[in-house]
Amino acid sequence: MDNEHLSMEKRGSVAVLTWHSGPQNQFTSPFLQANLDALAECEQDKAVRAVVVTASHEKYFSTGIHLAWMMEQGAQDVELVHDFLKLLNRILITWTGYPKPLVCAINGHAVGGGAILPCCADYRLMNADAGFVRFPEVQINIPFWPGMSAIVKDILTPQSIRTMFYTGDKFTSQQSLEMGYIDEVHPSGQLVDMAVELAKKLGQAENSTYKLIKDGIRGGVLKTMEEEDPKTIGRIITEMKGQS
Repeated sequence: MDNEHLSMEKRGSVAVLTWHSGPQNQFTSPFLQANLDALAECEQDKAVRAVVVTASHEKYFSTGIHLAWMMEQGAQDVELVHDFLKLLNRILITWTGYPKPLVCAINGHAVGGGAILPCCADYRLMNADAGFVRFPEVQINIPFWPGMSAIVKDILTPQSIRTMFYTGDKFTSQQSLEMGYIDEVHPSGQLVDMAVELAKKLGQAENSTYKLIKDGIRGGVLKTMEEEDPKTIGRIITEMKGQS
């Protein structure tokens, strides 16, 4: 599956999804839908035992929600924003509960939603040579959804959460490794290869068993995403309609 948003390459039993959507891989409805479609294809393909997600840009992995695009959608019809936020909820749930190993190879800057989504992967590897992780939401008045907070608590210590989320500062790959956000750092030329090797290792397990173990670990997070985040989305849309 190749399109304007991503490409797919099979490396043995591992499918590598590479983002190349605009200069920063920002989240829009078409971008999220393309990712959901690709992941669904990989899930149905029995030859695919694990998935790696990365990006082709030298500078950016993703800067998350395309706020200007979302505002343009809202100016046309608030329901278009509603549709987008429901897709965002779906991809967070899909990554968090994906039935096959999912490894994220962060090649460059991961900002906002582009840093939240990798939290939902099983492992996060990052470029040692470039890129930073940043959660700027506190500085731009965008609170996290309950499910976003839940997945962050699943991978980070309370101290790391405070440092990363209360400040909105930038953190290098090495700092992110020390804080527990990143699992491994590798030189840029080795990053995807190392992610594929890890995915192959994880994919040796029976996928059904892997999913059961993941569900046991992340069941509470998934429940929050499935039950609480739609309520948050509903409140956002109601507020937007009240302002229009």
